[in-house]
This record gives sequence, structure tokens and C-alpha cells, in this order.
Amino acid sequence: MTRLNKIVTAGLAALAIAGAASSALAEESGSFQNRLSGATIGLPLGALPPAGLYTGLETAYLGMPSSVRSTGSFLAAAGAPPGSVRFALPAIANAIPLLYVPGWNFLGATYALSVVQAFYENTTCALSGCTGAGFFGTAGANQVIGGGFVTANTTWSPIILSWNLGGGLFASTGFTFMAPDGTKSNFPSGQITPNPDYWTLELPFALSYLGANWNVTGNFFYDFNTRSTGSCCSAALSSGVTSGNLFYGDLHALYKMGKWSFGPVGSFEVQTTNDTGCSVVAAAAGVCNRFGYAQAGGLVGYDFGPVDLQIWAVDSFWSQNAAGGAGNIEVYTRLGFRLWGPEAPKPLVAKN
Repeated sequence: MTRLNKIVTAGLAALAIAGAASSALAEESGSFQNRLSGATIGLPLGALPPAGLYTGLETAYLGMPSSVRSTGSFLAAAGAPPGSVRFALPAIANAIPLLYVPGWNFLGATYALSVVQAFYENTTCALSGCTGAGFFGTAGANQVIGGGFVTANTTWSPIILSWNLGGGLFASTGFTFMAPDGTKSNFPSGQITPNPDYWTLELPFALSYLGANWNVTGNFFYDFNTRSTGSCCSAALSSGVTSGNLFYGDLHALYKMGKWSFGPVGSFEVQTTNDTGCSVVAAAAGVCNRFGYAQAGGLVGYDFGPVDLQIWAVDSFWSQNAAGGAGNIEVYTRLGFRLWGPEAPKPLVAKN
């Protein structure tokens, strides 16, 4: 298997860490159903690997340093003035992907399907933030207001189509949806989780150049959300908010030298349309403001043969109504490997 194919197999099915704790409590509602921005960095999603079954483990360390608070206005409590509370959200998220490439072709493209299940351990903090709390600790009164081990909403990709355009250029698209099957609880019940109670429909698009030891890729996603029933995330959403559409992009330019690969990376997440159905309380608290942020950083990877490892870090340089403002650092690790592949056909007549 070529190095380019191994790059693809290194956790390709991690198309998302759905809902992996990058939103906090009453954060701008459009960000609740998260394809965690930056989660597909390093993956040339424009291309698919050879036929087989693939998996791996991706881990994200979010909200470091935890003293960096979110930006924008959020709901503090009933009657509290907008902007009186800003949230920080240290969390560790893990995603287990499963990608199946059956070897079929459709419309000149290679077909695949995948599912991703994520889990996370988070601490939701307010007022003075989580300073001194660490990822799982407690701090002073009214600082740590929720958290624990949470199952994220499942991400399903029943259609993935990849075209080889020639000259090392690949393009892909498909269809993804995120089901509201993860752990939920409503503020102020104690275990505060950002898993939404609505469905998200997603259109992905990726363009990859894989040649001359380069892996240059842009992975893009556009999300449409159904209406919230108001059964999770914040009392401000009890009226049934429909989140605005979200546009995501993960970018990287990696160069391979021997078994090593390295290069600059970046990601962004922007809400492109307004939320609808916001209650008066939610609108006054800023919960229905538009959401977005951008990050930049670097990646290093090593090819161990059957297993590929990638590690990258990004630093937020722009943030709007997001948990973890500018200066918030996120660190990711990814292990990817092939579980099964069709064996090469055996010759009908043995050679002497």
C-alpha cells in the first residue's frame, strides 16, 4: 500500500467528532450539533483507500488553557444581564470511526460508507472560568457547573463518492446526517451536555492533491439543522429554535519525508444564516447570535507500517460567540489502521 493510501487510511472514517463538546451550555445555539472543526485535519477526504474495512481512534484535547473564556453573550440565569457569564469548556473527546469501502463504483466514483461514534469527558465552567480546575477537577463556588462522561450524537455517512481526476487530484462528496441519540440533559439539571435534540443534515465536499510527496487538502462541510424540541442544552431554547446553517473547513498542506510527514494546518467554522424561533429570553441573552471561529497550527505524523499516527495542534486567532476565545489551544491525536481487506486472488495453477 502506498504512503498516500496509508494517509487516507489513518482514520479516514473520522469524518467528524459529532457533538464532541466544543459547545457549552447556552453557547450560540447554532454550534450545538458539532462536527468538531479541525477533526478531519490531516485526512485527504477527496480520496478513498482500497477496498476494505478501516477504523482507528481520534482524541481531541479541547479548551487549553482552560482559563481562556468564550466570546460573546450567553445566558447566565433568569434575569441576568447579557454578557454577565462567559463559559470555558475543557474537555477530552474520543471518536471511533468505521469506514467500509466495498470496491463498488457509481457514476465513475469509488463508493464508501461510514459511521462515527464519539465520547467525551468535559467540565463546563462559568464566572471566573475553570482556572485551577483542570479537566476533571473542581474549583471555587459557581465555577464548575456541569460535566462528566457523555456519549455524543452518532454521525452516519451512508454515501461517500470519490473521483480520481488524474494528475494526483481527487474530489469527493456525499451525504451525512447526525442523529440525536447521544446523552442529553437540560440546564439547570446538573449534568449539562451540549448534545442537541435535533437532526443535522450535511453536504460534504473535499478536494485533495496527492502527488510528489504532498498531501494538500481542503475538507468542507455545510450543515442544515432541524428544529429543536427544547429538551436539551438550555432553557433559552425551550421555544424550539432552528439553528442557522453552518459552514466548516479543514485545511492542510503536508509533506512526506521518509516515514515522517509534517506541515501547516488550519480550520474554520462559520454560521451563514440566522437562527429562527428564538424566544425573547434567548435573543436578549445573545444565545441566537451567529457563531464562528478560525484556527491555525501544525501537524506531524509518523508511518509505523500497519498503523499511522498523526498529532496536530491549533490555536484560535478569531472567535465569535464560541466556547474558548482567541488564544484557545486544541491538540489532537489520530491512530488509523485497516481491519480487513479482500485477499489477492490465488493462481489457479501452482508454479513449480
